[in-house]
Amino acid sequence: MLMKSSTTKEKLGFFGPRVSEHFGMPGRSIIEFQLDGELGLAATHLSCERRFRDRTGPAPCEDAFLILHQLDELECRSCWLGGHHHSSGRVEAKEVDVLDLRDTPQWQFRGRFEALQFYIPFRALSAFADQYGSRPISTLRWEAGVPDRILGGLSDALIQAAAVASSNQLLIDQLAISLLTHFAEAYGGLDTAATQPGRLAAWQERRAKEIMTMRLASALTIAQVASECRLTPSHFARAFRRSVGVAPHRYLTQLRIGEAKKHLAAQHSSLSDIALICGFGDQSHFTRVFRQFTGVSPGAWRRQVGNSP
Repeated sequence: MLMKSSTTKEKLGFFGPRVSEHFGMPGRSIIEFQLDGELGLAATHLSCERRFRDRTGPAPCEDAFLILHQLDELECRSCWLGGHHHSSGRVEAKEVDVLDLRDTPQWQFRGRFEALQFYIPFRALSAFADQYGSRPISTLRWEAGVPDRILGGLSDALIQAAAVASSNQLLIDQLAISLLTHFAEAYGGLDTAATQPGRLAAWQERRAKEIMTMRLASALTIAQVASECRLTPSHFARAFRRSVGVAPHRYLTQLRIGEAKKHLAAQHSSLSDIALICGFGDQSHFTRVFRQFTGVSPGAWRRQVGNSP
């Protein structure tokens, strides 16, 4: 669930405007995912063209991990932990730095900076591991200097999805779950293979599909649908894919495309009205997604249907 209150953000932790101000560079909060009613993952897109920057003060001491995923190469990144120099050197694109905020890290960056900063509370990792009946995750680690290609793909998808005001919220939630899963497995050693969920029960699949059908135009979240099915968001997302064959966000998009085709065939509504009715937010988003699914624009599809015998 996306949180919008700036006051809430400040209370939740070191991300969004708070981390942007600390680093002294522009930043945009692109996701704040709720897990079991509390913050599970936050991501902030940071970017700055200045070549020289002062050393930051110590980050706030919090029970959380901070992951800096460099999107572009950086001339130099220096880090101090507890006031003592920890590392310094050039950073290549897609490299990752994992830090425990209890170590009150400080940074100094030189060169054009563009990165995603992920904030993950300890309690979120514990709750995530508990969903699998696994031992708590005590730490996150990633080898210095090694690019994380999987995180690179997930980050690119997240940035693109969040850039669209009318994005499918189920897609953003699914990306957040995928990110948490990747961090827990690759960085925290969580073994999820032995605890893969089965399919949804018949009533759960039916209820999930009913909710998506009834709420085509709303910003539906995975947490909302999962709650109706009495499952955690991560278990619901995996069980839904196993049951239906596609992820929840793709199923919802398929429903929206199907509903849009009905309105296009009726020849009564404008493309902008159909976009709003079917939950696409604006006509450009509607056109782009419709073309991805059908190979033609909504206008061209309408003309084809109108010319059919």
